[in-house]
Amino acid sequence: MENNDQSSKAITQLYFNLSNEGNLSAIQALIIPEATYSSVNTGLYYGITDIMDMMESYFKSHKSLDWRIDSIHALTDYITEVKFTCNSIDSTGKAVKRQGVERLVVVDGLIRHIEVR
Repeated sequence: MENNDQSSKAITQLYFNLSNEGNLSAIQALIIPEATYSSVNTGLYYGITDIMDMMESYFKSHKSLDWRIDSIHALTDYITEVKFTCNSIDSTGKAVKRQGVERLVVVDGLIRHIEVR
C-alpha cells in the first residue's frame, strides 16, 4: 500500500485503516525497530518484536475489532492525537464498546511511539 503523504496525521490515519483491515504485516512496516508502545489495556512494550507479538495476540483474542476515529488532530509536526471508539467482539462472543485517546509519534513517515489511554 503506497502512501505519498508521510505526515504524522496521514500515517496515523493509515495505521487505523490497517488496524481495521487486520493487516498486521503492513502495520509492522510502518513501525521502527526500536519503537515503544504503551497502553492502559495491554501494557508497555519495547521494540517491534514485542509490539507485534502483543498485537497478534490481541487480534487473535477478538472475533471482531472496529476502530472509529471520532476526532484526529496533529498536536505537532510529529505527534497526532486520535479520540476513538472501538467496537469489538471478544473470543467468547461478548460485545464491548470503549472509547479512548491514542497518540502516535511519527518521524520520517515511520511510527516511533504509540500511546493508548
